[in-house]
Amino acid sequence: MFASGFAAGVMIMAAFSWFFGYLGGQPQLSMRFMAIKDAVQAKKARNIGIAWTLVAYMGALAIGWIGIAIFGPAGLKDQEHVLPSVLLTLFPPALATLLITGAIAAMISTADSLLVLSSCELSENLIKPLAKGRSGSDSLRRSRFITGILAVVALGLAYVFPSRLIYTMVGYVWAGIGGTFSIVILFTLFWKRYHGRAVIATIVSGLLFTVLWSISGMNARLTSRLLTFFVAGVVAVIATFALPGNGGGRRS
Repeated sequence: MFASGFAAGVMIMAAFSWFFGYLGGQPQLSMRFMAIKDAVQAKKARNIGIAWTLVAYMGALAIGWIGIAIFGPAGLKDQEHVLPSVLLTLFPPALATLLITGAIAAMISTADSLLVLSSCELSENLIKPLAKGRSGSDSLRRSRFITGILAVVALGLAYVFPSRLIYTMVGYVWAGIGGTFSIVILFTLFWKRYHGRAVIATIVSGLLFTVLWSISGMNARLTSRLLTFFVAGVVAVIATFALPGNGGGRRS
């Protein structure tokens, strides 16, 4: 059955809400932007990023529409299998395998970026301050060890838990971290008055709202991925005016 009226609107907004996390809430992308050396590279990164995003999302939409046309709205037991199912239906096995391998390579690229980022945060920002006086070689070995541990833990969780639970967990993280940090990045770039104390208030409010909204059961009615972005934005504006700047923030 197809949803209609208000229910259809809620479903559309729930799907669209993933958009807000792309506005700055992905740390693995922020790190790549931080590595840009000059304005020339920034322009190249902008052009390549926009072009690739358009191609990727047009392809994703096309895969979904083709899947509906071939299998129907409820033709697949797991909609996550639409990509390999469509490719294996339309192309010879050898070509379909090549295309599926390309998609998996892109997923692995994102996964290893997040893995390295998590390892760096744990090793350099949490553990390193407690291990003063250690040499650089010790720091490198520690980072490698933590990366291996995180990889094993992530693999175990993916194997043990059903895919639907993982999807739900990613949705919560996308709201509490993605939506919140999108506000932080956007305000930092485009509002000179936004300062450090307001950043802290924004992060805390976004995380707390996501947790409380999910615990209350309201997430089933209206996803926190949509609301957290706007709640964090409102708190960011209020905190900017209500809290004194800490000297590190930019002033207009």
